[in-house]
This record gives sequence, structure tokens and C-alpha cells, in this order.
Amino acid sequence: MTCLTHDGDGYSEALDYGRLEQPWRDWAKIAKSFSYQLDDQSDRADLMHDIIVELYKVAEKYREMGKPLTRGGCILVAEYRRLYFYHQKKRWKRVSSVDLNSVVQDEDGNETEMIQTILDEKGINVDAWLDFKNYYQNRPKKERKAIRKLISQNWRTLSGYDWKLIRRFRAEAKQMAVVD
Repeated sequence: MTCLTHDGDGYSEALDYGRLEQPWRDWAKIAKSFSYQLDDQSDRADLMHDIIVELYKVAEKYREMGKPLTRGGCILVAEYRRLYFYHQKKRWKRVSSVDLNSVVQDEDGNETEMIQTILDEKGINVDAWLDFKNYYQNRPKKERKAIRKLISQNWRTLSGYDWKLIRRFRAEAKQMAVVD
């Protein structure tokens, strides 16, 4: 295969979409027309390839159903893919990053690095956890069963009596925590 490249315009015979077989050539023409609607030239090739791949997927689904994918259908698929492309682009603009080494001030004017304000996940209060675990294990069997139902099953299936037991458990656990 020969590769002709013209300096300046970026044309390459090896990358010419006009050399593709049907229906890929038609899909490339449709995709190219939609890619020209983008303002950012660097995204045009991405959108074009996304449209071509999506057209292939839809054509395969239609082929399995025994239907042909018409030119109008191709245009609709390309339009939806272009809209999805814009949606994804907007979504990525919303993603932001924060430098955890940046300095922040609290309301008193004290400066600290942001990373110092994050709680240590490994810093569990073991004594409080063990006290609560012992408290839970010493509760009546029906109360423990209601709590397990709340945690592991759909909470909408709990009976009124189960809710009464859970409220009592919470109230007594809160009272126990205040005493400590």
C-alpha cells in the first residue's frame, strides 16, 4: 500500500475514508458531516469514530432483526451520538481536582494543609466499638433479629413491633454513649 502525504493539509491516502468498503464509506461521510458541527477541531476525529462505531453496532442489531439500516436511520443514530458526545464533554468539565497539599485557613485564621483535615479511616475508636458490639450482643434475640432485618433486608418489610424494638435499641445505645 502506498502512502501519499501532502504537507500542510494533512492528507494521507492510507487514511482516506473514501477507500473504505460499503457501508463503511457511507457511514464515514455521515460522520464527517456531523463532525464539522463541532467547534473544537481536536474533537472532530473522536466524534467521527464514535459515530462510525455506533452505526456499526446499530446496523448489526438491525441485521439480527432482519431489517436494513436506512440513511435516515443512520442520520438519527449520528445525531444521538453527537448529543451524547456533548453530554460526556460537559460531564468531564464538571470534574475538578483539589491539591491536598494546599494551605487552608479555619475560622480562627489558623493555617493547615488540607490533607491534615481528612479523618484517618483506620483510626477507629476500638474501645467504643467493642462496647457497642458487646451491648448489641447482650440485647434480646428479637431485638437483634429486627436490627439484622433493618440492615440486610428491605426496611419497608419491617413490622411495627420491629420498629419499636429498633427505637428502643437506639435510645438505650444513645443513653449508653452519653454515660461514657
